[in-house]
Amino acid sequence: MSKRRTFSDEFKREAVGLTHQAGANVSQIARDIGVGEGVLSRWRRELASGKRHAFPGSGVPRDEEMAALKRELARVKKERGFFARCGSVLREGIALKFQTIQRCRTVYPVQLMCRCLKVSSSGFHAWCKRPLSARAKDNQRLLVQIKALHSISDGVLGMPRMHEELSYAGETASPNRVARLMASNGLFGIPQRRAWRSKRSGVRPLHVRNHLQRDFSALEPNTKWVTDITYIHTGEGWLYLCTVLDLFSHTIIGWSMSGIQDRHLVLKAVQMACWQRTDTTPVVLHSDRGTQFTSGEYQRFLADHHIISSMSDVGHCGDNAAAEGFFGMLKRERIYRRRYLSLADARSDVFDYIERFHNPRMQRRLDKLDQRFITLTQPSAKTG
Repeated sequence: MSKRRTFSDEFKREAVGLTHQAGANVSQIARDIGVGEGVLSRWRRELASGKRHAFPGSGVPRDEEMAALKRELARVKKERGFFARCGSVLREGIALKFQTIQRCRTVYPVQLMCRCLKVSSSGFHAWCKRPLSARAKDNQRLLVQIKALHSISDGVLGMPRMHEELSYAGETASPNRVARLMASNGLFGIPQRRAWRSKRSGVRPLHVRNHLQRDFSALEPNTKWVTDITYIHTGEGWLYLCTVLDLFSHTIIGWSMSGIQDRHLVLKAVQMACWQRTDTTPVVLHSDRGTQFTSGEYQRFLADHHIISSMSDVGHCGDNAAAEGFFGMLKRERIYRRRYLSLADARSDVFDYIERFHNPRMQRRLDKLDQRFITLTQPSAKTG
């Protein structure tokens, strides 16, 4: 069997050119160059059509190699573009790979993406037609609640407090499940920011000592309080905030804000806390050794209202960690994410955080503990 002849584009053009000469005979020219008359006629029609590639034949080996290299380059460019767009999913599960293919199928061919991610195209098409499982549907329902709570909190709830809020709503999802759903959907809390500062301390009065001893637990309300002062930057200057926190409920029972940091700032905050008391049972109020807390007027006010003054030692910032912890949370979740143009703007926002976000959340936590205690102490239906 004879090998089939291959003709280059140049040969075909020259052969067709001979047929255009005066008195040329197509049949004779075909016999002379060793091709069929029908082949030569087809070459004439293709060249007369004016196409860019008049002769779609295989061409010479060099042309074939160039075309193959161009096709390979185009394929590699597509694969590199897909890898740059799909993200780091090569080591992920097959479900995440299928989700990536579903997201990019309008830009890249499905077979190319399946080849790059080493999955089968038939498996991908079967996954597209497969209905959601009961677990996936429940995750979608739970995710709606998580997104709503995260939006209401202005994006400050992380996994622990998100799990706590969901439990208040009657959800039984585990912390790991909540963390997985939040991470996969880009929902995070506000990370803590470390900041160290030094401030001038006063001389602790001789009759005052550290009654708290870093024991921040309280079994009853209005037995242990902590207080401290922090500052907030505004366009009109510094706004100073003094708070009184009850260690039993962790709610802010007294607060005061002013543009001046003096003893009247702390006196107003402690007076507000005193208004929340129902009796005159002595309560321990712990603070640092700031000059506002060591002043004589402040100490006399505490003695008149049956409040036992407690103060930290010099250099022991952990002695008042509960108050410092609240300020860190306030700044991390609200103040550092705002820019206050005036003192009034800062006062309004701090009031909103304390009275509409922090205290209600702490009260829900306390109510949950009360319900659990009542459930444990109720008489049994069997034993009475």
